[in-house]
Amino acid sequence: MSLYAWRLLWIVSFVCLITCAASASTATTYLYLNSQPGDYIGQGITQTFTAADGTFTVSNGTSTVTVSFNSSDNSQWWTLDFGSPQSVKFARGQYVGAQRTPFRSPTRPGIDVFGDGRGCNTDAGQFLVSDFALALDGTVARLAIDFEQHCEGALPALYGSVRYNSSVNAAPRLGIGKAYTLKGNAGTSDSLIEIALSRPSQSAVTVQYATADATGVQGVDYVATTGAVTFPAGTTSEYIMVPIIGDRLARGNKTFKIALNTPTGALLGAASTSVLIRDPNIAQTVLAMSSQASDYVGGGQQYLITLSDAVFTSDTWANVVTIHINNGDNWETDFAGPSTARLTKGEYLNAQRYPFQPAGIPGLSVYGDGRGCNTLTGSFDVLKAGYNNTTGALQSFAADFEQHCEGQTPALFGWVRVHSLLQQFSVSDAVIQGSSAVFTVTVNPSLAKSVSVNFSTADGSAIAGTDYAATFQTLTFSPGMLQQTVTVPLLSSDNTPKKTFYARLSSPNGAAVWVSQGSATF
Repeated sequence: MSLYAWRLLWIVSFVCLITCAASASTATTYLYLNSQPGDYIGQGITQTFTAADGTFTVSNGTSTVTVSFNSSDNSQWWTLDFGSPQSVKFARGQYVGAQRTPFRSPTRPGIDVFGDGRGCNTDAGQFLVSDFALALDGTVARLAIDFEQHCEGALPALYGSVRYNSSVNAAPRLGIGKAYTLKGNAGTSDSLIEIALSRPSQSAVTVQYATADATGVQGVDYVATTGAVTFPAGTTSEYIMVPIIGDRLARGNKTFKIALNTPTGALLGAASTSVLIRDPNIAQTVLAMSSQASDYVGGGQQYLITLSDAVFTSDTWANVVTIHINNGDNWETDFAGPSTARLTKGEYLNAQRYPFQPAGIPGLSVYGDGRGCNTLTGSFDVLKAGYNNTTGALQSFAADFEQHCEGQTPALFGWVRVHSLLQQFSVSDAVIQGSSAVFTVTVNPSLAKSVSVNFSTADGSAIAGTDYAATFQTLTFSPGMLQQTVTVPLLSSDNTPKKTFYARLSSPNGAAVWVSQGSATF
């Protein structure tokens, strides 16, 4: 089927859904599925099931709601699992960045739509809860959800709507979900906040937005920002950017608000949210990793997992400290001393894979996302280890580690913290000075040893060699040094509209990467 034909079919189905299946005043129950060509779960179907076609059941827990449909002849069945972050009660609102419900990070929403014998191993998506009410006995009385699911990271989507005794009509709705961002140590850094459309629209949709203070203050913590965002026909996700102001002060995490208003072409669903700004200069619970190319466990990637991404738990016994990180990929770090004594501050060299290390040898094992070493060599440096005097439970911990899998040269470097300070690099957005873009790269706090990080540019709408000069440097910070600047020559200065390129930090040595990307717009 051609793209034009598919869009025409979608529009016809959408109009029928509005006129045939729901109205703004009549409570209805139905399941509508609109699968794009290439979507594995829906197999390209567009179909509506009503109560006349079979049986709907709805069950709920504190943070999940499950809708099931079985056709009257049992030839078709569908199950839809939706979840809020597990510390939050399921409620009305926009949920973005969803993972597969049973295996999601406890900090993330969940989505899992499957049926007719087909399900995703992994999925991603977003959904808007426009109506949710419980009866006196705690069962679901009303429910209205519009969703978008992508299976196995593929581009084709399964769009859909489910209504259960709800009068919320079928129409595109705008929503903005909770988000978090990172504060740097100087200048500004970008926070990208997603605005979602509950279903594709056959025409462009526009909405205004504006920031407002909460615990964070404009001009101190963030730059007050207003504007408009447009969704071209057929799109369901757009981003707005709010600059976050960096400093070296340990002022704690802050929040600010964003509100949507004056929509055109769609209704407002979840019209406001709060954004958390994470301060790197206070005690952190975090796992940061930098994996070299060909390292099996880290896959050559750079990781930063905070309390906004995962739930951290710890176990201690005898000479072992284990940190569990549940971000949906289930990372674990194991550290063991060479004797039976409790693990304490110090450097532990020539470690082997825990728990198979020989007596008198330190143990180390870092694994996750289904990948681990059969054998390993490495080392770790415990900077801090605090225990409860009565229970022995871990209260604070800081360790830097280096791990080599199967005797290979490529390494996985990492930094794990539990209620402890993290030594970290950040890069700011560029300041445009004439024909140059000047980025500031910081390390905080200053260290008593030399550390380094790679700086490289990357294209956005601006292209290296045409709009700016591609730049790569290894920045070495001598003891006590706090920041350096990198100047990138601009090759074209009369850009209309303005163009953007990026600076990225990678391959850190001696400190983790916190804010990994800055932008230059000229």
